[in-house]
Amino acid sequence: MVANTDLVYESLAEIHEEKLVERIVGDVMWGREFFQLYGMPPGMRNKQCVSLQTAPGAPRGDIDVLFSASNIPEQSVAYQIKRIKLGTNQLRNGTPGKLQKFKKLAQQSNLLAEMGFWQVYAYAIVVVDAREQNAEEERSGKKLVLTGLSSELRSKLEAALSFATQFFDARVGFGEMQFIQTMDSAPFTVGTHSLHLRRLAKPTAQSVPLTEWVADIFSQP
Repeated sequence: MVANTDLVYESLAEIHEEKLVERIVGDVMWGREFFQLYGMPPGMRNKQCVSLQTAPGAPRGDIDVLFSASNIPEQSVAYQIKRIKLGTNQLRNGTPGKLQKFKKLAQQSNLLAEMGFWQVYAYAIVVVDAREQNAEEERSGKKLVLTGLSSELRSKLEAALSFATQFFDARVGFGEMQFIQTMDSAPFTVGTHSLHLRRLAKPTAQSVPLTEWVADIFSQP
């Protein structure tokens, strides 16, 4: 594959993880579709990068996204998220980037389950920049099909995701979110997106101290 030096727009795969999460969670549609799942309280708000320093037990770390409805703080939902990057180099080489992040994701999510949040989810956000690949197929005279991952890369990713499941606490839900930039347009404008929930979270009764902490977090501006 010849490198395409004519690409104009920013690569979806190069957006910083924190900014990526902020963009998806803040979207009117995706914020509900991907994070406010069936059975969760209506009217939930969210806080991002919530430090656990003041939480019961004062564990180290933070919550990537915490959701709670103001009138039901005892049913809060904590999300830990890791980005899996498949930019042009990864597509050329046939190697997904940093799949070892799954172990870190499991450690962080398991901590939240141990703390006793009502529901805990771990999400892998797979971001694919397929612009160069699709442009090359178009130049070669092939029928234009806006593809994302090759069958080989899909198999590698699927194997890694399936393998990662064993590291999560039994309470932790696990999902794969996928965004593909198919053409040379600004990220999130032309492409595909999906969510595959591999395992639902198992709700638990949230303790009074943790509930009070959640309510205090959402009382702050």
